[in-house]
Amino acid sequence: MKVGRIELKNRIIMPPMIDRLAVDGMAGDRVKDFYAARARGGVALIVLTPGIVDISMASPIQLGIYEDRFIPSLRQLTDLVHSEGALMGIQLMHLGRQGGEIEGYKPVAASPVPLSPNEEAPRELTTGEVEGLVEKFAEAARRARDAGFDMVELHACHGYLLSGFLSPHTNRRGDRYGGSVEGRARFVVEIIGLIKERVGVDFPVSCRINGSDYMPGGVTLDMVRRTARLLADAGADLIGVSGGAYGSYPVIVPPYDQPRGCNAELAGAVKQAVKVPVAVAGRLDDPLAADEALLAGKADLIAVARGLLADPDLPNKAAAGDFREIRRCLACNVCIDGNPTEPITCTVNPEAGREREMKIAPASWPKRVLVIGGGLAGLEAARVAALRGHRVCLYEEDRVVGGQWVMAAKPPHKQEHAMLLDHLSWQLQKLGVECHLGQRADESTVQGFGPDAAIVATGAKPLVPPIAGVDHPEVTTAWEVLRGRVVGQRVLVIGGGLTGLETAEFLAQGGREVMVVELLKRAGADMGATVRWHLMNRTRNQNIRIFTSTQVREIRSGGVVVVSRNGSEEAWSAFDTIVLACGTKSRDELSTKIKDLAAEVHVIGDAAKPRRGLEAIREGSEVGRRI
Repeated sequence: MKVGRIELKNRIIMPPMIDRLAVDGMAGDRVKDFYAARARGGVALIVLTPGIVDISMASPIQLGIYEDRFIPSLRQLTDLVHSEGALMGIQLMHLGRQGGEIEGYKPVAASPVPLSPNEEAPRELTTGEVEGLVEKFAEAARRARDAGFDMVELHACHGYLLSGFLSPHTNRRGDRYGGSVEGRARFVVEIIGLIKERVGVDFPVSCRINGSDYMPGGVTLDMVRRTARLLADAGADLIGVSGGAYGSYPVIVPPYDQPRGCNAELAGAVKQAVKVPVAVAGRLDDPLAADEALLAGKADLIAVARGLLADPDLPNKAAAGDFREIRRCLACNVCIDGNPTEPITCTVNPEAGREREMKIAPASWPKRVLVIGGGLAGLEAARVAALRGHRVCLYEEDRVVGGQWVMAAKPPHKQEHAMLLDHLSWQLQKLGVECHLGQRADESTVQGFGPDAAIVATGAKPLVPPIAGVDHPEVTTAWEVLRGRVVGQRVLVIGGGLTGLETAEFLAQGGREVMVVELLKRAGADMGATVRWHLMNRTRNQNIRIFTSTQVREIRSGGVVVVSRNGSEEAWSAFDTIVLACGTKSRDELSTKIKDLAAEVHVIGDAAKPRRGLEAIREGSEVGRRI
């Protein structure tokens, strides 16, 4: 497959993702380690996380390419990636109206259209400023060439500056950079032209555009096709197709409720309109789904970001047919919804962004390791310890491994979360870990095994709040509901966090009428922004009513007494089942009892402190490396 003058060894590319690994805008060791691992994994082309083209948007954790001082560190990165077998490009970006979180940045845009009615409108760029930015993009491309990149990509999607010019929703200008499709595309067309003039007509330029803004008044498919032709005619060597913008539904990075290949039809329509290759992104990390998109003629290249975050070796494993070995992305969007000031994370891959410090080294001498609990933390600890050469034995009181993650895979759209348990179980089987299922470990178990190290990963249990009447027979927990307990037709869920809302949707899709009460002002406050946005949008179309700032004071037979947001008491009745989703508390009855039975005793995961799957796997991975 050729893109301009460069030839790709396969059809998998890694598109940009915000990794937040830079230091003072430079590509330091963590950036190099992260992308070198993906290059070794067999990807054909890596397009580096967006390089900022203007100092006004400078952020210490975002790569810069707005001055020549960035070239040396970028050259070291491209040399390293090339030595590992991949080509490398860099995406050139201006935040436009969507960079308000950057300290000191004053958002600008094609037109003064705010992100939401409650936000300040961005300043409209003057015609002269637009012309000046054309020069800045071209100079950034020149620096990219000098730094050894094989191509550049223009970030013209997702509502950022160039995308904002392409969309009629955000471009209402009256000068030559607005109006018709041709006028709105002129800014990007001029950038392509000047880049080709500055760095050579044979230097490949990719343009990534929205196939849909997924917003009222955004681009239509006909507009997208016409825009793609204009960009290709101007010299673009590759068109990438994605979708969405801030505030869109679906969101930019599709969570687990979106189908695989969710942008493939849009890409197929663009492919019919241009003669240059077309790449598509959007939940195509499954090799079979990716092949299907290629064979159906929807695209020429498959853009996989989160899938390579989860498993850098995905391309090599797919090429070898080792599909069972692939550590699958769950589209949980922890990588996207994480703290915007901290390095990228991944639920299933604790090494992501920490490749050097998390390198697995053989143990200096093999130990007898006993893992008590087969949830995520225990499974990962057992896997890593066994990889290092320890003799590992795992006890799990349930007949299946997984702990809370078994229930996490029960709500609608989350069935693929079980893939993580399949992967970990297979790894333990392959490594020869001795697993005792349906057996609860106690002091005598530990004493009989005689471990050098014991890992307590016994998880958590549901928190039962001190509400009068909580012991009524119609009261149960979300855990029991997700495990299959039969409930009545009219259900009240107490607790509107992640577990409560997902349980409500689970029940509503089973035909129940559901009410949710949440003490806080905001339901789903413990959820990531993108998955919450999707879940709240789904609940609006189901038989679910949500009441926030509402406290349940008493549970009575068939009903409850609540205190509403205005402080008044109300009696709600006619509930068949009341479900508690009020959080969890740690479950560790063993660690203190066995502290003298092993040289090392570690308590990890929810047994230490209730949190998410991300922390459970990370702690399991870390303790497996320390033993």
